[in-house]
Amino acid sequence: MERIIFEESMEGVVIDEVARDDGFSMTMKHFHDTYELYFLLSGERYYFIEKETYYVKTGDVVLVNRQQVHKTSQAGSGSHDRILLQLNGRYLESWLNHAGVTSLEKLFGDYYGVARLSEKEWEEMKSLLLSIRDEIKGRRERYEVMVRLMISRILLMVYRSRKKNLLKDMPVTVQTSKHGKVHEVAEYLTLHCETPESLEELAERFFISKSYLSRIFREVTGFSVNEYRNLARVRKGRELLLNSEYSVTEISEVLGFESVTYFERVFKKHTDATPLKYRKEAKRTEQ
Repeated sequence: MERIIFEESMEGVVIDEVARDDGFSMTMKHFHDTYELYFLLSGERYYFIEKETYYVKTGDVVLVNRQQVHKTSQAGSGSHDRILLQLNGRYLESWLNHAGVTSLEKLFGDYYGVARLSEKEWEEMKSLLLSIRDEIKGRRERYEVMVRLMISRILLMVYRSRKKNLLKDMPVTVQTSKHGKVHEVAEYLTLHCETPESLEELAERFFISKSYLSRIFREVTGFSVNEYRNLARVRKGRELLLNSEYSVTEISEVLGFESVTYFERVFKKHTDATPLKYRKEAKRTEQ
């Protein structure tokens, strides 16, 4: 059973709390342009980011960089309560820079993963999150400024925690043989997303059976091998659309798609826009 405790938003910020009483694995398989902070209020979870799986427990904060593939899945009983804070850099980055706060791009680029807070820090963090909720809901005079100030405190707390624990007491990734093998395959697909290798050929490359690779990859990541490869292709396709003069057809070929039609269909599925529309809208935003 899922209960939405609250959901509030303002320009550049979305915050919500959801409690689930039974086993749950995130069905939305995605990456997006917002920076994400995931606060686990109770329970335990596995959190897959890019090519690594993290074990997350009550009091942990998960940082997910923009455009990183990620998914949560059940650990333990599955019952859990979490708050999700999504930040749009286009609306917040300039303000944070002027305030002297570490940029979102640098914080989430350098320190994505799990931040483990002290008990005192965790209590302060929860208070800040609920205050953000109240400010957005109440919309009193200059509430946007208050929200940005509290987000600044949250980001600085996370930054301090991650930097302090960089060389000690770091939450480790899940290191079972199964997870290790999946992480190897995921890294290979990320670096070589254009590969046309079949599931059978990939299994041979990593010295495991086709059926075993198919099963453990979905168990750990929530994606099939081909879904994960296509996500990596779409992300690289977005970069090429923004930073190159290649045509959509040429990008489709570079990424290893069997046809431009298939590329366009996969791209739209994960971005809600065709490649050409995505390029045009991105260029319009830059002007």
